[in-house]
Amino acid sequence: MNSPHLKKLDTQYGLKKILIIWAFSAIPMGVLAFIITPEVVSITNWPPLIVYWTAAIIGLIWQFILSLIILKHDGHMLNWRTVALRMKYQRPVHPITGKSSYWLLLWVIPFIILSAVIQSGLTGIPNIDDLIIPLIKNLPQYDLSNLATPEYKGAWWILGLFIVTSIFNYFLGEEFIYRGILLPKMNGVFGRWDWLANGVLFGFYHLHKPQIMLSTALYFGLVFALPSKIFQSSWMAVIIHGLEGVLGIIVILGVILGLS
Repeated sequence: MNSPHLKKLDTQYGLKKILIIWAFSAIPMGVLAFIITPEVVSITNWPPLIVYWTAAIIGLIWQFILSLIILKHDGHMLNWRTVALRMKYQRPVHPITGKSSYWLLLWVIPFIILSAVIQSGLTGIPNIDDLIIPLIKNLPQYDLSNLATPEYKGAWWILGLFIVTSIFNYFLGEEFIYRGILLPKMNGVFGRWDWLANGVLFGFYHLHKPQIMLSTALYFGLVFALPSKIFQSSWMAVIIHGLEGVLGIIVILGVILGLS
């Protein structure tokens, strides 16, 4: 017979808990972007993009801390073996045979291609983000393309900033909490559509980037959460999402070397 402690560890989250976790991960990001960042800029006169970028890193680090708090509250030991088991940081599992193999990570390739096709606009899908643009036109917009100025040529410190961002964005922050903490615990409320609900929550988490919120909610449950669900491995989403970081490093190096 299972002990009450083991039953607690296996319990699916209710809707209230799912939404509370979403709020604790999303709202701080919006506050940091549109309240803290302008305040710091007005006091220091530092470049708004760099202040926003630093604030976003703080928010991502908070997501990692929040994840640890949730694991501890749920009764888990805070060690990698426990985290890997609970949050599906494991070898992918074949959905039919049940056999696990790292070779199944190759299934990230079609999802990466799908992501590229979606973002390229070749599908002819309308840009639904245009629906929200009029609502946020008075909010400041922060774009890393603004780094492509002579001011940042030779500024190797921004590469360090980007590497820290990538670690917490693609592994210890967003993916850690959305595909690690939440996705395995959403089936009790959303059933077979838990991956879609996870993508919607992930999209609306982007309060700090409202200009991409709707498209992220619509598309990236499919691209990030679905393969993680099918193959029972959070590494699928980490790799697919993390490819952005690889491309980002190339862009940052171009800025630093004056090639952009």
